[in-house]
Amino acid sequence: MDNKPVSDPAMRNLERRIRFELEKLLLIIAVVCLILEIAIAAYYYFIQDLGQPLKSYIEFRILVPLGINILVYLVTRFSNRSENSTDSTKNRVCSFALLIMMGVISLAHSFFIPLWTLPLFSILYCSIFHDPFIQKIQGGVCVVFILYSGILHMYDYPTERSFTIICIVISEIIALVVSYMSFKLEMYNESKFLISERTLTSTGKFEHGFETDGVTGVYSKRYLTEEAEKILSKTNELDPCGVAVLDIDDFKKINDELGNDKGDDVLRTLGSVLQGYIDEDTIIGRHGGDTFVIIFENGIREENLDTLNQIRKEFSKKKYSFMKESVTVSGGYSWFDVTMDLAGALNEADKALLSAKKAGKNRIMTVGESED
Repeated sequence: MDNKPVSDPAMRNLERRIRFELEKLLLIIAVVCLILEIAIAAYYYFIQDLGQPLKSYIEFRILVPLGINILVYLVTRFSNRSENSTDSTKNRVCSFALLIMMGVISLAHSFFIPLWTLPLFSILYCSIFHDPFIQKIQGGVCVVFILYSGILHMYDYPTERSFTIICIVISEIIALVVSYMSFKLEMYNESKFLISERTLTSTGKFEHGFETDGVTGVYSKRYLTEEAEKILSKTNELDPCGVAVLDIDDFKKINDELGNDKGDDVLRTLGSVLQGYIDEDTIIGRHGGDTFVIIFENGIREENLDTLNQIRKEFSKKKYSFMKESVTVSGGYSWFDVTMDLAGALNEADKALLSAKKAGKNRIMTVGESED
C-alpha cells in the first residue's frame, strides 16, 4: 500500500522482525515436510499402495519438494540479509517464498484434496505486509496451483474424473473468494489510514517528514523530544526509564578529511543499525550532528546496556569503500526511576559519554562509572 507509513522506523523494524520469523517458519516447514513425506512413503510402501514405482515416488514426492523448499529458504535468507534490497522487495521475496512452499506441498500431495487450498494461507499470512501487489500475484498463483493439483489428481485417479472436476471448481471458487476478501480488507485498511491521516492533518499534528530524520532514517529530534518528555514525565519506580547518548568517535575528522558526503554515509550506516533496535518500548532519534539519543521505556539496566553494546559492536564491523579503518561509537547511559525532564536526563547521560571518550572511546559507560 503506497500510503502506509513505511517511513516510521518502528514499522520498518516490525516488518523486519516478521520477515525473520517467516524465515524461521520456512525452515521448520521444510524439515517437517521432509519427515512427514518420508513417513508417508514408508507407510504406503509397507501396505503396498504407493500407486507408482518407488523410485519415481521418491523423486517426485520427496526429493523435488525438498530441493525446492531448500532453495526457497536460502533465497529468503539471502534476501533478508541483503543490504542492497529495499524493505518492499524483501517483503515480496518472503511472501512468494511462503506461497511457493505451500504450492509445492499441494502439488506433491495432490492426492489429498484438502491440501489444494493450502497456498491460500500464504495470502492471509502475508497480508500483514499491506502490499496489494503481493495479494494480486499470490491470488493468481494460487488459482494456478489449485488447477495443476487437480490435474495431477485426475492423472492419478482417472476413474474419478467427474469428482475431481467438481473439487477443482469448488477449490477455485474458494481461492477467488479468499483473494477478493483479502484485497477488499486491504482497501478498507488503506481508507482507514487515510482518514486517520486527514484527522491528524486537520489538527495540525501531522507533517510530512515530521517523524523521521532525512539522513539516518531514525526519529527526528522534534519527534524524539516530544515522546521522550512524555515518557520521562511518567517515570517512577514501577516504570523506570533508561536514557543513552551515542556519539560517533572522531566524526569531525572524517568530515574534515573526507568531506561531508562521506560523513553522511557514516551517519546513514549508523542509522541503519539503530533502526533495527527500534520497537514499541525503544525510541531512537538523531539529536543533532553525529549525536543520537535512545530512550528505553520501562528500561532494565542490564538489558539496556546489552543492547547498547550490541549496537556498538555491530556498527564497528561495518566496512566503507572510502576508508580502511572501522568507525566506532561511544555512549553514555543513565537510568531513572523518578520523574525527569529530557534536558536533565541528557545531562546525566552526557557525563557518562564524556567518561567513555576519555577512557579510550568505542565503549559504553554509565553515570558514576570509573574511567579506569
